[in-house]
Amino acid sequence: MRKTKPEADRVALQIESWMRRAGIDTVLDYSWDGPLPDSTDCVIVLGGDGTLLSVARRAAQAGIPILGVNMGNLGFLTEVEPVNLEEALEALVCGDYTIEERTMVQATVIRTGRSVASLVGLNDVVISKGAFARIISLDIYVNDEYYSTFPADGIIVSSPTGSTAYSLSAGGPLISPSIDVMLVTPICPHTLFSRSLVIAGDDRVRVVVEAPHEEVAVTVDGQVGFKVESHDEIIVERAPQVTRFVRLRAKSFYGTMRERLKQDRL
Repeated sequence: MRKTKPEADRVALQIESWMRRAGIDTVLDYSWDGPLPDSTDCVIVLGGDGTLLSVARRAAQAGIPILGVNMGNLGFLTEVEPVNLEEALEALVCGDYTIEERTMVQATVIRTGRSVASLVGLNDVVISKGAFARIISLDIYVNDEYYSTFPADGIIVSSPTGSTAYSLSAGGPLISPSIDVMLVTPICPHTLFSRSLVIAGDDRVRVVVEAPHEEVAVTVDGQVGFKVESHDEIIVERAPQVTRFVRLRAKSFYGTMRERLKQDRL
């Protein structure tokens, strides 16, 4: 959780007190980085989607499930509102929940024939230019078959979970997380052929960067990045690990979208 939010601090102490009374050991982690203790059974994340994404990358390595408590704004990924916290803790301790697995994406940067970086995220992989750079050229291949070249600000390859994030802002469609696909969405393309492309979940996207004089980076979930050079290849595919979410009630993706996006209604 973020220590900078007093409300999150209060809720964390409330959870610790409740768990202590239930005879369950808890550890407060304000830094939300580094490895999780080996004995961890579940991670309760206090914050918005950004905080949850950062913890998801850690928890996925060990297969530890996550329960998200919404302390942010939209909260697409979180499960519990603070007003329902004690009811949620009771269900968690009693085992009255299910585990939902979400696909993650992995980006590997290939430079002169060898791997120089590997990044894993829950939402998306973004290849984009710097703030002051001109447009860049991106050659897109799917399973080694040439698809298109985009002169653009960048490109997003997202999981179904990531379809509600940056890809949505770039004009991509909403995709149910139950569908095994990935989504390729250009960012501000300088071409009329600029539709998002939905591909199979086990497909592999290869992006070749042509930007000899520009600043380019690949990032995952908007939080972890690596500087890319011209002629680098970025391979994006389904990651071997998944994010495991604790779900306390039957929750429809479509109902969640209706609820979270209702402020956009006229």
